[in-house]
Amino acid sequence: MRKFPLLSAIGAGAVYSACTLFVALWPGFSAKLMGWLFHLTNPEVVFGSTRVTLTGYIGALIEVTVYFYVISLIFVWIFNQSIKEK
Repeated sequence: MRKFPLLSAIGAGAVYSACTLFVALWPGFSAKLMGWLFHLTNPEVVFGSTRVTLTGYIGALIEVTVYFYVISLIFVWIFNQSIKEK
């Protein structure tokens, strides 16, 4: 029951890390992509000069992995309850 939540958390952490690297390398293009995603006409106003910091990255990485682990754990429990023979 713990394998799926663990793999989900690891996967989410990997995707978050790749996204963070992308934003760190290409901040202007990243803001433009987010603007397109959220239908913003001027994404610089919303995102400003936001930059990636090591502290922010580590804090958010922990947050993302914990959230995904807990959500996946709940999902697995609900799924297992739904297929349990009565």
